[in-house]
Amino acid sequence: MVSQEERRNAIRHPRLENYRVEIKLVGQPIYQFRVTDVSTKGAGLLISRDSAFLKLIEVGQELDVNFISPQGFQPAGLHKAEIRHITDNSHNKYRGALLVGIQIRECLETS
Repeated sequence: MVSQEERRNAIRHPRLENYRVEIKLVGQPIYQFRVTDVSTKGAGLLISRDSAFLKLIEVGQELDVNFISPQGFQPAGLHKAEIRHITDNSHNKYRGALLVGIQIRECLETS
């Protein structure tokens, strides 16, 4: 198996418990997703392959993302973020889910 080169320049926190995000799209319910890793500049979201949310998003799209951090990791609160990638995750322990990478653009409101 070939490993991918790490291109992130910010330290990530990969061991998170109960860290999640909420995303509200116009005319849609609030979606909640588990966060697999997070930094001050981005996060990886686990999204089930059969989630209707995947049909509503695309790479490059901007979203308002509410980060809910019970452990005090930053970011926390409402942020403007951009979807950077939607990646098949079948090679690791999160089978049945896609990894959606988001990059934080700006803080809109802290919690």
